Amino acid sequence: MKMMTITNDAFWILLILFISMASSSTIPSLQGSGIGTNYGRYSSNLGGNLFHILFPLSRLILDRFLLLLHFPAPEIGINYGRYGTNLPPPEALPSLITSLSIKHVKTFDMDPRITTSFANTGISLSLCIPNDKIPTLSTNLSEADSIIRTFILPYHKTTIITSISVGNEVSLLPQFSPHLLSAIVNVHRAIKRYRLHKKIKVTTTHSLAILSRRFPPSTARFHGSFGESVLKPLVRFLLRTKSPLMVNVYPYLAYKQSFPSIPLDFALFQPANGSKRRMYRDPYSGVAYTNLFDVMMDSVDSAVKALGLPKVPVVVSEIGWPSSGDPDEAAASLENARVFNQRLVEHLRRREKKVTVYIFALFDEDMKTGATVEKHWGLLYGNGSRKYDLNISPPV
Repeated sequence: MKMMTITNDAFWILLILFISMASSSTIPSLQGSGIGTNYGRYSSNLGGNLFHILFPLSRLILDRFLLLLHFPAPEIGINYGRYGTNLPPPEALPSLITSLSIKHVKTFDMDPRITTSFANTGISLSLCIPNDKIPTLSTNLSEADSIIRTFILPYHKTTIITSISVGNEVSLLPQFSPHLLSAIVNVHRAIKRYRLHKKIKVTTTHSLAILSRRFPPSTARFHGSFGESVLKPLVRFLLRTKSPLMVNVYPYLAYKQSFPSIPLDFALFQPANGSKRRMYRDPYSGVAYTNLFDVMMDSVDSAVKALGLPKVPVVVSEIGWPSSGDPDEAAASLENARVFNQRLVEHLRRREKKVTVYIFALFDEDMKTGATVEKHWGLLYGNGSRKYDLNISPPV
């Protein structure tokens, strides 16, 4: 994560620290001529006791500041899907999300009611243009301009909008992939017309199905012709516009598809202090891994590198673990969901390569079709109550 994410905390911590240090000028070793005369030496009420109060306080503040420097709070967001019955209304979202200590929300549409509900809250939004708009957007700049005028311009001054995803997981779909880059470029042009291109980035989200090879991570590759025809020009666009490559990363799905090759604890971020930690070493790069998430992230980086392109910033647009599933999905449990998401947060704090992630999802969505597991990814039940405790706030 960029240092900018701790600017406000750092400013106030340093200010208090300097004030405390200046105020504690009765430290004996500094009591020389002209030193320590501004505070405490001429007060019978304060005297030397001030040092004993302020010095521990200064040390506490300094320790907190150093913690922020070495382990800055990770950028953690949440996906907000709406395929559920009786979900809380959009107006209730800011308080629910704030209670989770989350400040970033990713949606799957551009509903003005949702955008308005986050006005003046300090919570940022990542919006999404529906898939069916892509073919038209690819050839019609006026359509892109209309979308920006309708869904962005009336709201961006009061609601923090950080990015727009043009479609969701459409890279491999033949009805959309040939039109994808042109659609993204036109939306970017429309954003740039209103001078919002530095504030709002335009990109799209991908599933890891875009990789034809994932393991070992150093040998990962995108699907043949797709990599050259779609991903390579897209990544060049992202690099030029300083926009992120958004990828949905699901260790649960990789674990399930590879069972029993991948141990469950490896997918669940085994404890950092565990006595029997499993380790996977890439036989080509020599890099050692203790969790599946880092393996998957490095696979994406390697696939980009294999295209002959420099490293592009990656945002994990979806990640999570289901709390329930069909009888043959024993790993989809409430406890495993809690363990995965909590250890994900802790791992992101320690991780040297900082990355923004959006946990999937805010609510269970009982209206989703398909396997039972699809309905149970939420941190919250459909009525807004918590499934389990999750501590996202940085340690104090």
